[in-house]
Amino acid sequence: MTTVAPRDPAELQIADLWRETIGIPEVGVHDDFFEVGGHSLLAISVVVGIRRLFGVDVTAGQLLEANTIAKLAEIVRGGNPGEAPSPLARLRHGDPELAPVYGLPPVSGTTLVYVRLMQALPRNRPFWALQSVGLQPGEQPLTTVEDVAADFITRARKVHPAGKPWHLVGYSMGGVYAYEIAKQLHAAGEPVGLVGLLDTRPTADTGGDEDYALNALLRRGLKLDLDLDEVRAMEPDARAELLLTEAVAAGTVPADFDRDRLLRMVDMYRYNLDALVGYDPAGYPGTVTLYRVTDHAMEPVLLPRDLDWTRRAGELVVHDVPGHHFSMIEPGQVETIAALVDAATTTEEDK
Repeated sequence: MTTVAPRDPAELQIADLWRETIGIPEVGVHDDFFEVGGHSLLAISVVVGIRRLFGVDVTAGQLLEANTIAKLAEIVRGGNPGEAPSPLARLRHGDPELAPVYGLPPVSGTTLVYVRLMQALPRNRPFWALQSVGLQPGEQPLTTVEDVAADFITRARKVHPAGKPWHLVGYSMGGVYAYEIAKQLHAAGEPVGLVGLLDTRPTADTGGDEDYALNALLRRGLKLDLDLDEVRAMEPDARAELLLTEAVAAGTVPADFDRDRLLRMVDMYRYNLDALVGYDPAGYPGTVTLYRVTDHAMEPVLLPRDLDWTRRAGELVVHDVPGHHFSMIEPGQVETIAALVDAATTTEEDK
């Protein structure tokens, strides 16, 4: 296919941003961001760059859906409309006759964790991902698992093909949201397909630590080895500056990541973990599928293979998958999960 060069100032600036961010010599306006070398961390850099160049807030979810320069330029030309973008982002259009796969947000709230899984699935499979409400400026976060599930169902009904089963996957805490959504859909008489939990624990034990969310952000989200007592004792502004500096140095956020975005990330960890602590999953009579890692290096103690889901579902299916909790969704590992998800969501009707 012929590469189409940028055709106006907006496309030219976005193309320059892509070349600089990804490190490639040339890019066409219809090239897919994730097929020319982009990934989740670089996507954040592009979002920040677009804000810097055009004064327009583009969400990570919009970038996943508008994954070409031409589509992004349309958003930029439209400026910042009064209506906030939906947190439910379409990562891939696929075949409209097939039931979509929906990815539910982990504790970080971002949709970017599903890019690699989406890429590893067949290209005809529609894929949507939900970003936690509260990550964007001015959004009022949802504070219970039940409310997040109900809000997702309301949004997804507008795009879900009538009569098709609901296929739900959730990485880490996202699996709890998938479980509760399945429970609410079943109660409403909707056909539920795959309820896939990617190494998800049903509950959170804070151990009485009031800064459990901050600790999770440091260790899991930003992957920083800082003294928690020193960090918690700092004033909020100084703490934010320290976390931003250290995270940039560690490469877990891009160099132009801004303080406000980091603070919203901190808040999102707290909201999601508080919701998890206050939730007791029970009452779903259908089948739940757990994708359980075989490398337990990230677990402080060895957890049971079923992660305590057996008693919480009508039937539990457990698949052992390679990697540890963080690497399971990275290239080289996620392909195993994708093959299992594809098999579970493909019916005779789809073949």
